[in-house]
Amino acid sequence: MNRWIEKPVIQGLVILVCLVAFWAPPALAQAQKGAQDQSANMTDQEAEKSAGSVVERVLISTGLDSDAIARIWPDSSVWLEPPEEERVLALFEPESETPAKGALVILADEGQSPASGLAAALRQPMARAGWAVMVLGLETLPYELQEARRQRGFGSPEDAGMQETDAADETGEKPMDDGESVMIDVMANEDVEALANQYRARIQKSLAAAVGNLVGRGYSRVAMAGVGRAAGHVTRAATASEGRDVSALVWIAPEFNEGDSKALAESFGESGGLKVLELYSARSSLGAGDATQRSPKQREAAFRRAGVAGYSRQPVAMAEQPQPREAQALTNRVSAWLDSER
Repeated sequence: MNRWIEKPVIQGLVILVCLVAFWAPPALAQAQKGAQDQSANMTDQEAEKSAGSVVERVLISTGLDSDAIARIWPDSSVWLEPPEEERVLALFEPESETPAKGALVILADEGQSPASGLAAALRQPMARAGWAVMVLGLETLPYELQEARRQRGFGSPEDAGMQETDAADETGEKPMDDGESVMIDVMANEDVEALANQYRARIQKSLAAAVGNLVGRGYSRVAMAGVGRAAGHVTRAATASEGRDVSALVWIAPEFNEGDSKALAESFGESGGLKVLELYSARSSLGAGDATQRSPKQREAAFRRAGVAGYSRQPVAMAEQPQPREAQALTNRVSAWLDSER
């Protein structure tokens, strides 16, 4: 009896094992495939998210999106509050060694934020050289002013409105007179002129707020540096202080606007002991100047005729429009010159 019962049971178990062995591999393979598909989908989603994050970060670093920049560098962000203007973001880097040699305000080139371009790249190297550094961005010109600049030609004539004796360099060459000039005086429009004044005033208030912030931190010696088109703005701010708050000025590959040369000579004559260093590309095509910009040699001659003694110039092995990779070489020049003027 027992053997008769055991035999069907054993046969049933054998059949069950065979069924499991037959159906299990396909089911397991299907389950594995589903898991792989799910994993692949998750990987794709994560990759898309990661790529989106990278794109977002790149977009942030190229503009003047102050709120986004402040989120990326919260410890360095300083919100300045110029009178009657919107707040302005600056990035501050304290000196790496104490006591500090002084403080340096750097204004970025036109259209660049405090976190982009050469100005941003100078922040940490100058701090390591013993200087507290505050970097500000320079907003792009309003559209109307951009059109005015384009109608004047490739750039605004630096020597516009100057006397011939001031505009001529030491070779005796003279600029075009009014009859030869092809520049269009679009800035005669009162609305555009008012817009230009508002733009300049906003920048001047921001620079004054930066200097005031540094003085409030206890830095008794403050210098200013301007990159490209920022050179004219920092010059106005430095000369306005008449040497009280700003003692030295650095131009890095400067581009000046209409009438700046005459204004510069007059301002330096009134500002007393303000020292100025111009750093320009040794490979610059402005060896003899052109219709819109003076060469450093021409500027030096004009300042000398105007009795300005505090100007000096140095060629640097850099691009005509300096890149962030050249920050260390420029830091060496700027810090050495500032040290010599202490």
